[in-house]
Amino acid sequence: MNEKKLLRISELSNRAGVTPRTVRFYIQQGLLPKPAYKRKNMALYNPRCVDQIRAIKKAQSERFLPLVIIRKMLEQSRYDYSVLEHASDLSGQNPATILKTQSRPSQRKRSPVPPDVIAYLSQKKLIQPAKNGQDGLVFPANDRQLLELLSLFHENGADWRYLMASLDGIQALVDRIVALEFNGLISLIMNNPTEEFYDLMALEEQTLQSVINRARQNALKNLVARYKKELDNAFLASADEGFAVQAEAIAPDLQNLEKQLKSRPGDIRLLNDLALGYSCIGDLDRSLRYLRRIKKTAPEDLETRVRWIWYRRFSGRSGTQTRLKNQLQNLVRTNPDYPIGRAFMAIWYAFDIQDTDDPGETFRLMNLCLQELKAAEKQMPADLHQKALIHYIKGRIYMYFPPSAGNLEDGLQAFDWIQQHRKTLDQYYAVQKPFFPKWLWPNLNYFRGISHIRVGRHRQAYGLLRQGRKYKLQPPYRERLEAAIETARTGDPSTAEKMPERNTG
Repeated sequence: MNEKKLLRISELSNRAGVTPRTVRFYIQQGLLPKPAYKRKNMALYNPRCVDQIRAIKKAQSERFLPLVIIRKMLEQSRYDYSVLEHASDLSGQNPATILKTQSRPSQRKRSPVPPDVIAYLSQKKLIQPAKNGQDGLVFPANDRQLLELLSLFHENGADWRYLMASLDGIQALVDRIVALEFNGLISLIMNNPTEEFYDLMALEEQTLQSVINRARQNALKNLVARYKKELDNAFLASADEGFAVQAEAIAPDLQNLEKQLKSRPGDIRLLNDLALGYSCIGDLDRSLRYLRRIKKTAPEDLETRVRWIWYRRFSGRSGTQTRLKNQLQNLVRTNPDYPIGRAFMAIWYAFDIQDTDDPGETFRLMNLCLQELKAAEKQMPADLHQKALIHYIKGRIYMYFPPSAGNLEDGLQAFDWIQQHRKTLDQYYAVQKPFFPKWLWPNLNYFRGISHIRVGRHRQAYGLLRQGRKYKLQPPYRERLEAAIETARTGDPSTAEKMPERNTG
């Protein structure tokens, strides 16, 4: 095709009514073809991609198909996008069957639906099994489909109790919807009796399903928007090495390390420690200078590569975020057993949550974030500092997510692990990274206190946060600490009067 007729990504996204980010995501997920023409600083796309993107968006918004189903349908039709125009019945396929045939099948062993779950579903009349001659159960096709879907949810990590509790809630809501539907139908046929009654019933059922699907999508979007509106992004941003302590608190330690470096100018350990130390006071430019020295002599050092990417991500340089993220993803992909790389990749995905308004993309990023975090935990290193770092990252990420499914308690346990090993860590840091405890303990103290507030333990939070006053903190940490102390002091009406007033000195 003539290059002049091809479209830049900005032109393609404008014509299709999406963002360039969405175009790249669709390509990454195998929903769109790769650029028709590509060179170092430019990619050009076939104009047909406009209609292809519109077909995908229509299948999402009007037929409520998840992207995994859309991709399977496109693969099975050899990318005939017209199949999406008639996709309301999932092309006549059981969605569980489509999900089972994904290119990366689950590694978990399929487990049968427990008898007590079958009994519960039967009691709720969600399934209606029949007994055969050998006292076994025979399930109709629709029942088998529901059981298959529940089994797939369980296979992918959902607890049976959670599934049953969810079905209880859904049943209660459906009962209310059906009561309204019943009243509406009675009113309709009383005012307009018709010979085409079954056509009317089918129309009503389709309309109701469409309304429910649209209401669900809107409610999900509103909940995600509310969650993101309440996010304190500066709170997560301090996952970059802190900006908590004043420079003079750790300056003597850094000066001592620099004196040692003069006699050992190529010492990678010393250079990395100095890079970490200057990041603790927010001097990322100086950190990058030390890392640049390592890159010249040991370009494959993993710690250096991760920190180089991470500090550049926060150093204020624009236009490099996508490239840096790709570099970190590639590092994780080629070094899957390096847990620190995976932990920092988890934080990056947590940051990305703020950049999307799409509920499905939000949940995808949450899933990627936790996937990398759990991989880092599974490959927990022997080095005590790296262990503490992974626990700290876990606590921070769990605080960032909506408070459900016990994640706040899990985050607190991660912070508590660090606190329980304080003596051992201090002994470790007396030999290596002597500056680090002066950053770690005030930060840990603050975030443990915030976690206790979020789970409603205001007295414990108050005690922890007041201890933070002994540290010399940079703004805005000092103000944030005082605000948190006040929140903890007044948060529990039954104990607030017994707590001393805020120390304003």
